[in-house]
Amino acid sequence: MRVVLQAPRFATHLLSDLTDWQRRPLPVAELAPFDLPDDAYFEYAWQDAAGDRHPDPANPNPRLNPWWEYASNLAGPAWRPDPDADPAGARPRGRVLKLEVESRVLGQRRRLLVYSPAGLAEAELPLVLFQDGKAYFGWGRTPQVYDRLHARGEVAAAHLVFVPPQERTQEYFFNGRYRRFLLEEALPAAEARCRCDGRRTAWGASLGGLLSAQLAWERRDLFQTVVTQSGAFLFSPETRDPFAGQEAFLAQVRAGDPQGLRWHLDCGTLEWLIGSNRRLAAALGGAGADVTLVTRNAGHNWVNWRSGLAGGFRRALPRNFA
Repeated sequence: MRVVLQAPRFATHLLSDLTDWQRRPLPVAELAPFDLPDDAYFEYAWQDAAGDRHPDPANPNPRLNPWWEYASNLAGPAWRPDPDADPAGARPRGRVLKLEVESRVLGQRRRLLVYSPAGLAEAELPLVLFQDGKAYFGWGRTPQVYDRLHARGEVAAAHLVFVPPQERTQEYFFNGRYRRFLLEEALPAAEARCRCDGRRTAWGASLGGLLSAQLAWERRDLFQTVVTQSGAFLFSPETRDPFAGQEAFLAQVRAGDPQGLRWHLDCGTLEWLIGSNRRLAAALGGAGADVTLVTRNAGHNWVNWRSGLAGGFRRALPRNFA
């Protein structure tokens, strides 16, 4: 697919999946036609001289990024979202519980959602713990995707626990106190209302993927499976610069034993995290771990992640789950 963008008069730079958005916006003077795979989904925006960001006034496509209202998009002729993503008009079929947890670890009240499949709210089942809980429940429409797969008999029954952050970067960025809250308070509160059979999956996107990997790595007595979507594995606790090249979790894997956990990594090929996800998958596989890596020609956004939900569920909760 050949992409030819015409910069509006106010624009000084192009921000896009290909320029890592904030890291290295492309000056309009250097803009030229470029090629993307025919099955690509691509997001971009224009930046003006004041640094403000704007959608492309020449692009009539509906904007689909719930984080960035200025993100316009283009899709190649072969782009297709996963057929089980975003079920149109569907509502969750199961039970939704809204819980509040008085956290002594964090010194504040926190909320979480617990979703159980219809008719199985009291059953002892595996549990999937989602970071960015509000986003996965709402933007991702994760319960609806799960319901569709479960109704077809493609995945095992499970309870889904959604934990929203408050100070997302601070809590997800190598924060041992927040991991204590999840393990010592959030999980017990959820499992007091939905019985877990001892099988647990840690699931998250971007920084939430990094947190989920850390959580399961440290507590293999509790978790057996990790699902990450665009996991932010370029980060390290020594620097907040995600482009500094220090991959702290990869170093942990290389220095330790990753066996005993099942891994499902999912990442877009148009985003800056693809290299770190490929390196982590190679390190895990090289050490004998059970790992899959799924890639799509898309960027760091919910359109991409919604298309990865069904594959993540099939990996985490196979119908012959034992």
